[in-house]
Amino acid sequence: MRKTSKARIAAASTVVGLAAVAAPVALAGPAAAAGGTAPACVSRSVNAAGHYVDLANWCNKTMRITVVFKDGSETPCFTMSNGASMTVRYGSKTYARTAVC
Repeated sequence: MRKTSKARIAAASTVVGLAAVAAPVALAGPAAAAGGTAPACVSRSVNAAGHYVDLANWCNKTMRITVVFKDGSETPCFTMSNGASMTVRYGSKTYARTAVC
């Protein structure tokens, strides 16, 4: 089980309002960019009114994901262990998709 430093979670929290739940979630390198849409085994539940998306990795492997917004911006790339879940809050942006990175 990989430990995620509080500083890295705090940094992500400042950028996108991250609230990690359950298994570890870590920021990947800054050079990561959005790729194709994440597979269905990365579940997402979008709450547009609350400006957040709940994500969970059920892929039976570690996944690197990012949330992409309608304006083309995206969150940092997160590494999610199998079984990990997290909430990404995005303020006034509009959710477009969850992508691999």
